[in-house]
Amino acid sequence: MEYDIEVKDLEPQPMVAIRQETTAKGLGAAFRELIPVVWGYLEKHGVQPSGPSFGIFHAYEPDHVDVQAGFPVAEPVEGEGRIEAGELPGGRAAVTWHIGPYDTIGNAHDALDAFIHERGDHGGSPREIYWTGPGDESDPSKWRTELVYPLS
Repeated sequence: MEYDIEVKDLEPQPMVAIRQETTAKGLGAAFRELIPVVWGYLEKHGVQPSGPSFGIFHAYEPDHVDVQAGFPVAEPVEGEGRIEAGELPGGRAAVTWHIGPYDTIGNAHDALDAFIHERGDHGGSPREIYWTGPGDESDPSKWRTELVYPLS
């Protein structure tokens, strides 16, 4: 699959998330556990997400993934327990879209990684934004994920 990559200027955005360590094979289960917990926290406090769920990948190796899963919010909120309040970083980022199942999303990451290495411009932890996924659409070929790689 061909990936169109563009450089965008992003605004910082408040967020709430849970950070957890897992493995590459355990990612699906981790997201199925964490996203409902964060959603429940937002509902409990009467806060609407200002966008779809996301995952921030602080480290990614087959046997060790350090990930944050959560939602952006319009205004900063307090964290609670495992729920951390923070900010999705703004600034320049390389962005592309992956259309299809998650088991092929590595191709989009490879394209972004090559783009960044060619430029020598890596600036932080990549994230995936899940615009359409299994909770919205039963056909995995229609899932839409935006990939964001911060640049320095």
